[in-house]
Amino acid sequence: MVNVLSNETLLKQMTAIQKAGNNVTLREDNARAFVMDAVASSATLQKLYVHFANSGTGSIDKLGVKRRTLKEHKGTLTEPTGTDIAEENEVKYNLSALYLDTWIENSNTFYTARTRGQDVRQALLGLMQQQFAADTQDLAFNGDEADADAFLKLNDGFIVQAKANAAVKHSFTKLPKITTLTKVIGQFQDKYINSTFVWHMSRSTNAHYVAEIQNRQTNLGDATITDGKVTMISGYPVEVVDSMKNGVILFTPFSNLATVWGLNVTLTTAAQDTASVAKQATYHFMKEDIDFVIRENNMIGYIDGSGSEDEETFLPAG
Repeated sequence: MVNVLSNETLLKQMTAIQKAGNNVTLREDNARAFVMDAVASSATLQKLYVHFANSGTGSIDKLGVKRRTLKEHKGTLTEPTGTDIAEENEVKYNLSALYLDTWIENSNTFYTARTRGQDVRQALLGLMQQQFAADTQDLAFNGDEADADAFLKLNDGFIVQAKANAAVKHSFTKLPKITTLTKVIGQFQDKYINSTFVWHMSRSTNAHYVAEIQNRQTNLGDATITDGKVTMISGYPVEVVDSMKNGVILFTPFSNLATVWGLNVTLTTAAQDTASVAKQATYHFMKEDIDFVIRENNMIGYIDGSGSEDEETFLPAG
């Protein structure tokens, strides 16, 4: 049951925040909790690999483990030579300082607090976390430092990185048929492909494949539609990624897409001034360091429909 706070209580809480203002850098444990709460509000972001960095530059472990490491035990003659389980050492990251500043209308704050049974400060933080998570997911997939857009050029996202470095990549003249996607799976080295792979695509791209399946004369059994969305292609699940660029598909495990976060989160709420009175809103500022990393290029496939490759003549290697 939601604990509904009275108008008087909400107004008192808002007044206290507006009078005082605040500027705080969260402790490491609180910063980590704040980021995880924000990530949890995003459908796809919460499924990706998360790493908290102790410095602005560094490295994280690559994804994958070596195979065929079993050896014959020879009793007292056995040599403890050991096996390095890590597939390859590490992949670099370089954090970028990003910030979110926003005006949150008082009416929106009160509505959120009332419907969720939160106090005003909780409601304000929740609204900021939602916006931060939505923007982070957008940038994580679509970011492109070469783009002219002020937002997209903040950092290179997974799409740009995969287009440049993926072990398997194709740029067809149009979005390929599902049967062609099935052929693409066969291009991965056996030691890298596994059951954790996922097709990542936008809602519009997903709708394109819904239409393809519905227009087939016969059911080929290579795709599944559930509640109006394609949920399986060639035995692998499909993730519809909000805000992802249309006409692009990434084929990779969630754990191969990493968001790297700094351990310092700065939160500022400005004290009330003439601007906040006129806007009937409060001004909030949040700063966090972040980077996006593909942990193993051999475990990601990039496919788009804006190139010159003819899928009719496409034959997978091997």
